Amino acid sequence: MSQRKVFVRESSGLIKQVNLLDAVMLNLGNMSAGVALFESISPYLNSSNNPTIGGPGGVLWIASLLGLIFAIPQLIIYTVMTRHISRTGGDYVWVSRSMNGGIGSVMAIALMLESLAYFALIAFFSASSINAVLSTIGGVDHSSFLLNLANNIFVNPYGNLTLIQKGIFYSIGAIFFVIVILLNIFKAKWGYNIVTILGIFSFASLIAAMIIIAISTPFMAKISPFMSSQGISIPSSVQYSFLPKINWDYTLLLLPIFALYTYPWMQAGPAVSAEFKQSQKIAKLNLVLAILITAFFVTVGFAEMDAVAGYYFNYYAYGTFIYNFWDVAIALSQNALVQWFLGLGVILWNFYVLSYGVIVFSRYVFALSFDRVLPAKFSEVNKYGSPIYAHLLDLILTLSLLSIPVFSTAAATSLYGATILGALYFLVVSIASIFYGVKNKIRILSIAGIISAIYFAFLTYEAGINPVFGFTSTVDGIPITEIFVGLVIVTGIVVYLLSKYINSKKGIDISMSFKEIPPE
Repeated sequence: MSQRKVFVRESSGLIKQVNLLDAVMLNLGNMSAGVALFESISPYLNSSNNPTIGGPGGVLWIASLLGLIFAIPQLIIYTVMTRHISRTGGDYVWVSRSMNGGIGSVMAIALMLESLAYFALIAFFSASSINAVLSTIGGVDHSSFLLNLANNIFVNPYGNLTLIQKGIFYSIGAIFFVIVILLNIFKAKWGYNIVTILGIFSFASLIAAMIIIAISTPFMAKISPFMSSQGISIPSSVQYSFLPKINWDYTLLLLPIFALYTYPWMQAGPAVSAEFKQSQKIAKLNLVLAILITAFFVTVGFAEMDAVAGYYFNYYAYGTFIYNFWDVAIALSQNALVQWFLGLGVILWNFYVLSYGVIVFSRYVFALSFDRVLPAKFSEVNKYGSPIYAHLLDLILTLSLLSIPVFSTAAATSLYGATILGALYFLVVSIASIFYGVKNKIRILSIAGIISAIYFAFLTYEAGINPVFGFTSTVDGIPITEIFVGLVIVTGIVVYLLSKYINSKKGIDISMSFKEIPPE
């Protein structure tokens, strides 16, 4: 059967315009170091927020280093596979060709839908960063105007919001999504440019925050106004110690939380690998540079906090969800210009993550469409090399999912538990890499695949039973997350089977596409 018959067309139509900086910035947005240093990880060091640990002893920066070590097998998988098969859709193509077309399609659709829900929630709950910035600067500067904005307009999204307040948050996320998708539609390169620009600004603000925290001495005297303004109190018996008596069980149990935001998320660069300008060079370097940069900032950021404040002080303060790396840096800034630079940085980190998501989602849709699993319309590109209809699908679905928090904040929050699909997806990718390694006699790939599969089996198990992830949580007695995850998988199965049936009526066997590598 000819490629013309197997695939939608003989060439993808995408333009090779992604340089090394673009690819690295795309991956850094995927691994989201700045978001990890905000409210995502540190509150769960405290046993009051994390029932899997029983007290002090877990160390965030050590857990970060362990997360990096455990991510090395996956790094090997994604680097080797990208160098061998640089195609749009990245790991979807590897799984569907090395393992099974149906499994690859179903899991890719599941990952896409889970990602859309996650991005919609990030867009809505990015308001927490706006609220934190206004509250922190307003508190330390005694600004009634900023505090009024924080308490009445850009309020804490996890509280009881009025319909108008929810509408404001919806509008912020929706307007940003529309702008980014329009930029991607008008010219694909513009989409990469906005990711790179947001990434550079986000990391510049992160570096500035680390410097501010390092030079602000004496720390206790300078952080005191912030602690008082936020009503945070620490037990008077707390003594300074950079390192506690390390509890390795508690430290290891922090790994699934790191996995939720940082190291395992390596699919961004490979998903656009067909667009790499220098395919082999970028395939070799984009992920290793991104993971090392992420590891540096996350590890040093948490270690720096323990160095200046002491482990036990942070242990209790982190548990408030108010005290974190970014709020501390903003509070310690004595200059209004620096305060707002850092504040804008933490806010834009969220939109940086969303910008990479717009690109990567469209490439998965494109790849599935090119294989005829999704309608051929979604793999059409305009004269600027942009998959216009894939982007429009992203816009429609995201704006729809973005409305969920407007109706029920609790229901929206529970959907964070759907990240179990991410761990399950990477488990499947790891197994596929074993198959590919054995078939092509790439021993290092087979070994890395086995180790990675064991690790992701653990993370999938943790995501299912750990109450921090909320997979088994309920809203008004309804298991929202379990229902959502189940519906996502069922949707993937139905889409694949329906596509197979419709194409068979046209005389096309879509299973044949999984026996060949798609054209560039």
